[in-house]
Amino acid sequence: MTPSTDLRSDARRVAFLRILRRFHAWVGLTGATFGLLFGVTGFLMSHRAVMKIEAGQVEEHKVQIELDQPPPTIEALAHALSAKFGVPLSRMRWRVQAPKAARFGGQQVTAAPQWMVMVSGHAHFARATYLPGNRTVDLERSDANLIEALERMHKAEAGQAGLILLTDCFAGALVFMTLSGTLLWTRLAGPRLLALGLASAGLLALILVASRAW
Repeated sequence: MTPSTDLRSDARRVAFLRILRRFHAWVGLTGATFGLLFGVTGFLMSHRAVMKIEAGQVEEHKVQIELDQPPPTIEALAHALSAKFGVPLSRMRWRVQAPKAARFGGQQVTAAPQWMVMVSGHAHFARATYLPGNRTVDLERSDANLIEALERMHKAEAGQAGLILLTDCFAGALVFMTLSGTLLWTRLAGPRLLALGLASAGLLALILVASRAW
């Protein structure tokens, strides 16, 4: 290999590392807000018992409303509730709870099926419970305080497509930053053997802590 070839190879390597470092910095800055959110809420959830941090609170409201007529299907119930309360149908999820066998007064009975319609949200979420054929439906609304709303965002409990997409992007950014950071460190900051030792130590610490709580 000639000296000119070595120079071109070194120049390509330097250019690649420079571009990789820029992307590493840009991705890190873009995900800084999400990183702060996940870090703060994760700290609150991990230390709420030891440090007596005020946990998230939910205020519940229950009411029973009357329908114009019994809905024939659970989809019709969801549409009726969507029109009545002005909630977009895209925020609603519904499912049918199948009849369950139980014992009551020493007799074997079968509980009636229930229709459940849920409205997702971070600070506000609700659930409607309905027995097919009835003219009334039970509504239960929950209002979360700021800490509970942030924790629900951390756990993606609202189920909104936009937040799920952003969370997936943030997860992908973390993977990219981990791989690119490792490559940059081994190429720029120190010997590869030391990098392998640090990574192995972190992995062993994770396995040890996880195994003790298994």
